[in-house]
Amino acid sequence: MKSFATTGFASAALLMLLCGSTIAFNFNGNDRTVIDTLAWTSDLSEIYSIIERNQIANTTIHLRSVTVFAPHNEAFMKSTKQDNDDEYLPCYHITNVPMKLEQLGKSVFSELDGNPPMWITKKSPEEIYVNQAKVVYHLANYEHNNTFGKPQVLHVIDQVLQPLRMKKNSPQNVYNPNAWEFMESAEYLDLDSYHTNTFLQRVQNLDKKSVFSNQGGHTFFIPVDEVANYPKVRPEKIDVKVIDAHVVPDNVLFLGPTNENEQFKTLAFTDMLKVFASLSKAEEGDKTKYYVSSDTVVGDGVHPTGAVVAEIVKANIPVRNGVVHLISRPLMIVDNTVKQFIESYKDREDSVLHRFYEEIMNSGGDFLEKLNAMPNVTLFAPSNAAFNDQSIQSYLTNRTYIRSLLELHIVNRRLSVDDIVAESIDKRFQVPTEVPRKDLFFNVVTSGKNRTLTLEGGGVNATVVQPNLAATNGIIHIIDHVLGIPSSTVDRKLATDPTLNETNYLGQISSLNDQLGDVQKRFTYFVPRDFAWKRLAIDNPSVHKKLFMPEYSNIARQILERHLIIADKAFTMDDLRKEANNNYNLSVKLPTVRDVSMYIKIKDSVEGYSIEWRNEWIHVHRSDVRCTNGIIHVIDKVLIDDNDIEVNAAITTKSMTALVMVMAQCLVFYYFN
Repeated sequence: MKSFATTGFASAALLMLLCGSTIAFNFNGNDRTVIDTLAWTSDLSEIYSIIERNQIANTTIHLRSVTVFAPHNEAFMKSTKQDNDDEYLPCYHITNVPMKLEQLGKSVFSELDGNPPMWITKKSPEEIYVNQAKVVYHLANYEHNNTFGKPQVLHVIDQVLQPLRMKKNSPQNVYNPNAWEFMESAEYLDLDSYHTNTFLQRVQNLDKKSVFSNQGGHTFFIPVDEVANYPKVRPEKIDVKVIDAHVVPDNVLFLGPTNENEQFKTLAFTDMLKVFASLSKAEEGDKTKYYVSSDTVVGDGVHPTGAVVAEIVKANIPVRNGVVHLISRPLMIVDNTVKQFIESYKDREDSVLHRFYEEIMNSGGDFLEKLNAMPNVTLFAPSNAAFNDQSIQSYLTNRTYIRSLLELHIVNRRLSVDDIVAESIDKRFQVPTEVPRKDLFFNVVTSGKNRTLTLEGGGVNATVVQPNLAATNGIIHIIDHVLGIPSSTVDRKLATDPTLNETNYLGQISSLNDQLGDVQKRFTYFVPRDFAWKRLAIDNPSVHKKLFMPEYSNIARQILERHLIIADKAFTMDDLRKEANNNYNLSVKLPTVRDVSMYIKIKDSVEGYSIEWRNEWIHVHRSDVRCTNGIIHVIDKVLIDDNDIEVNAAITTKSMTALVMVMAQCLVFYYFN
């Protein structure tokens, strides 16, 4: 973010836009001391007031060299006021060394009793955080000497820094503890009534004190004893490796500056066992909740692969050797079945899978029992947001339909993201679901360290938003759409399916796609996938080349029209098969847009459906891809004859010749008459 020196209303509006904040004042032309600047700047009146009321902070800022991290008034409005703010906040926003942003190291010591650190995260020269708070870059690095000639620096920040506080009337004071001392003294600290005794006892019994007392800057995830609606974990499950998985060494991860889903090695990451931790957030009702996930990518006989997620119930607690986050349950421990995992969302109304649980129970609950009986299962579980999609609400009232739909989300084997990636190297990976002839098709997009897994089931594309959740009998992936309930028109499906790019392109340049968004019509479209067009390029490269030339777009359209049926209903492959049976297994007449009397035969086998066109059997790669205005059947060959190009090209040539003759006659008439 750049520094701005402009003034006036226009510049203020520009600063508000660029800084992402309603704070649009600046220090340009200011020549006051830091304390006077706080006093005279209306948007800094709250921090000035608490410094003025605190004798130690007030004396310090008047007499000594300092750096002040000053939250603006909007930050105080967003912060929950506490009775002892005047005691804790003023000195925790001051350090006794004047430092500009470029001089800040990994931490600075505050003036609060015990000098607890404020931790610095530099994501870029212009994106710098102090603990959880972001420095407002255009309001940083204000320098001025105080009245005693001591140099001072002022940085404005967007949140109020929150130090560790003692309980009211605590019989013992705890000053600047490390993570071990934090756990040991938890009964004296203000932790919103959370207790950490169970985890502390396991750390003591297994002699892991050093893990939490190491000097430096680390991140500690400490499970609390019990959180309502979260299943309890047996203490004996917490072994030395599990304890190690709760520490991210050499990284101080406050929630604000940490990239969502970025993976960090834990102390449990060794040659034989590899465990990462990552942070994420989710909107649940009117609240934003934060989570930590431990992902065991290489397990052992005791610790299976997969992710375990815990809610962060109290975040961003600064300690002498890093930051502590209190979490709802221990990480890395897998002791629930897939059924129990889903049932754990029963009473958590705003939680990510509560609607999924409700839909299962509304459909009879048999689905959970089926999950429980499967020794190795992968469940693709739609999130709350997926079920709240307005476009699918009418489908949710049909309980019979939903009951059959649920099984589209089950695969009868364990599939982690790594498994899917490995299977997808040479081909687009597909696996059968518990619905006969309904497969899931996967696509993995890698960008740097990030991998995005998408899948299609029943014509619906979904993205995995939370992968690899581990259970004793399988793996759960949370997805952002309900599979099998169409939400796209035929044209949008073509535009978003990564395997139908070529047909979509030809439909665009020939304008055929323009009609495929019409929700008043019903389309049945036999769509050649990209593989089919590549096959045509090998079998007949000249024909393929011509079809993709813009001047032949009218021919491309005619060929695509052979694949398209417009009728009063869309036809599934089973509809067509029944029609063939009614016709004594002979051909089915298809009223395609191009060929009034096109006939195909239908064959149903273990491998799926095939259609016969002009004495050649063509595999239906994906059948019954449902859209809001029709059905797509993805096929492995283009329905084309060589003379499609030759005849049309001859017609085009004759037309062009006739046109040239007419133009020549016109020119002769013009010049000689």
